[in-house]
Amino acid sequence: MNPRTIVESAEPTIAIKITLSGRVQGIGLRPAVARRACQLRLAGSICNTTEGIELLIEGPPKVVQEFEQNLEAYLPVETVIQRKTRETTVNRGGKQFEIIEKKTSGSLAVCVPPDNAVCQDCLAEVADPADHRFGYAFTSCTQCGPRYSLLHSLPYERSQTGMSDFGLCSRCQGEYDSPVDRRFHAQTIACPKCGPQVWSTNAAGEVTGTDTEAIQGATRALQQGETIGLKGLGGYQLLVDATSESAVQVLREKKHRPGKPLAVMVTDLAAARELAVMNDTEAAALASPAAPIVLLQARKDSPIAGNVNSGLNTLGVMLPTTALHWLLLQQCDFPLVVSSANREGEPLYYQDRSLSEQISGLADCWLEHDRPIERPVDDSVVRWMAGRLVTIRLARGLAPLSLDLEHPRPVIALGGHQKVAVALHNGSQSVLAPHIGDLESLAACQRYEEQLESLRQLYDVSQADFICDEHPDYYTSNRKSQQGSHVERVQHHHAHIVAGMLEQGWLDRQVLGVAFDGTGWGDDQTIWGGEFLLSTAAEYTRAGHLKPFRLPGGEAAVKEPYRVAVSILTETLGPEAALRTGMKAELVRPVLQIVKSNRISPLTTSVGRLFDGVAALVLGITHSEYEGQAAMLLEASCELSEEGSYEMPLLQETPIQLDWRPCLTAILRDQEAGVSPGLIAMRFHRGLARGTARLCRLFSRLPVVLGGGVFQNRCLVELVAEELKQHNQPLGLPGRIPPNDGGLAAGQLAVTIARSKQRGNVPCV
Repeated sequence: MNPRTIVESAEPTIAIKITLSGRVQGIGLRPAVARRACQLRLAGSICNTTEGIELLIEGPPKVVQEFEQNLEAYLPVETVIQRKTRETTVNRGGKQFEIIEKKTSGSLAVCVPPDNAVCQDCLAEVADPADHRFGYAFTSCTQCGPRYSLLHSLPYERSQTGMSDFGLCSRCQGEYDSPVDRRFHAQTIACPKCGPQVWSTNAAGEVTGTDTEAIQGATRALQQGETIGLKGLGGYQLLVDATSESAVQVLREKKHRPGKPLAVMVTDLAAARELAVMNDTEAAALASPAAPIVLLQARKDSPIAGNVNSGLNTLGVMLPTTALHWLLLQQCDFPLVVSSANREGEPLYYQDRSLSEQISGLADCWLEHDRPIERPVDDSVVRWMAGRLVTIRLARGLAPLSLDLEHPRPVIALGGHQKVAVALHNGSQSVLAPHIGDLESLAACQRYEEQLESLRQLYDVSQADFICDEHPDYYTSNRKSQQGSHVERVQHHHAHIVAGMLEQGWLDRQVLGVAFDGTGWGDDQTIWGGEFLLSTAAEYTRAGHLKPFRLPGGEAAVKEPYRVAVSILTETLGPEAALRTGMKAELVRPVLQIVKSNRISPLTTSVGRLFDGVAALVLGITHSEYEGQAAMLLEASCELSEEGSYEMPLLQETPIQLDWRPCLTAILRDQEAGVSPGLIAMRFHRGLARGTARLCRLFSRLPVVLGGGVFQNRCLVELVAEELKQHNQPLGLPGRIPPNDGGLAAGQLAVTIARSKQRGNVPCV
């Protein structure tokens, strides 16, 4: 394919073979190398393989040497070379350089390329009336477009993607074959003549428009306050006018999502700055090829409807992921709420909508297209905290994420129960796969199994050992494993800490891990969630924890945080204290009846639940509409300029306990004195950070690693970092691997590999 004739030379020639593994496919690397080889008048070939890239170069020794020495300088910026080999090979006397396709087999060692958002060069063409791709919703090039969501299998060739059914017209074929064209060997290349098409339908499925007419019709619907459905890059989405409170409310009712914050899409950075305050790193993340949702500080004068992010001072903002989104935004001229087209608790829908009655009623009209989605993928979410970007949800654009782990045989880590993602090692590479979701329904569990099987096929994992959480009631801990495979269990909070150790490159060290989250099964069969673990990659010892308290009604307390408030008040000041706080007696008295019951009210050390209880006291929150709502509202209410804090002393027990009771007493005292909720919330955050740092300093020779969902709280993370910095104790902050349960499988995988090495690669049992 694509021969480039080389002028013959009388000089002697040599031949070398270079192989590159890592992130080398789906980023325009082959065209870049081919251009350079042609410029230097070298012969040879380049192809994708399951190992990565195979490059053969023939030519005069000095020229080949120059090419080899400068190779990495002209590779695409997205290139990540994890392994490189070079060998002298037989000179075949070639006269041209070619990009070829080559059938290869074996365990997949190359990184699966993630989806990239539409680039600015492509959008410029879409906006240009003189360009033949003017207004075309599926414009892409070597630098942008779907990859992971479009792949059947690797190597990355058009024939291995969902674009295989779209033959190229003569014009696209000419661009594809031309080394001077930016779509030289762009596997997703298409135009209005030969590529996917868009059309609109009503809720009944009747076609109401095609191409430009379809987009214009959807625009009118949005302007009239209606909900439109759209087939996006990795699944169906629902869109409404983000400045219309009534439109947002209708969307919430349709999705059964009463309070959980929604993300907003805008055309460009200038539009994003009208809605939120951002630093240079946040702006760069927004405009990056990954184009994640970035959690930003919302402007008080923003035109966004108040029910988009009710009660919060943050706003999730994103830029267009496809030209179709961009075209809608251009015509609407207002920000759009963009949310997955599913009811709360159900998985992201991505297959032909006509096959499902469940989502058809969610929108007034739909924008459909015939570009297939081979595997669903949600939008990634990131947040700036303590001087770095932290991944909150690892998905489109950021996943699959390569992990620096080696193992002699295949193994699959199954994750937990919420924010579930799978990690695997296939014998050649380790990856953390994209976010799947919470396993709260049968449909969600079915999707989990579908995605697991899809990943096994993509990475060629037929027989593998499995790793799961120790919690006895998680779906992932009880699913039937493949016959002949082994299952190993990893403690929840140890997995969190080892995921953080993997993030820092500290798997060869001992650390003090601070694992703060909502729930996790402890070694003593109680609910952990405020843990200080002396950890290596293979083992841990519980050095400390939050002072335990009762969780009245067990799981019911998660959705009704007033129960936790009653419990911690009773523990601190006695059973009548809750009746003196202003909470309704009809809520308090039933909880007082069960709070001492070992069976109905289990013990917990959960920092997440402590946040719930404090939020109930300080903000009057009785019920949570979504996971983490009370804690998020408490963080949002913090008066950041406040420097005071509440005392959380250490109890010299074994393990050491972080005592929250003096803090609670101080909160009640301040409330009686009329201190504002914002000051109280900040004093609580600072007190928890100082108590945490005080316990960490007892192990000052060790670096500290933070893990668990509570460390999605920017205020707390930055306060802990500030405290530890004063005493020069090294701190490993969250980063690419989510600190919440979305990163759990990465930790599980690392723990199991470390254990295997420790016992001499004995199979998991």
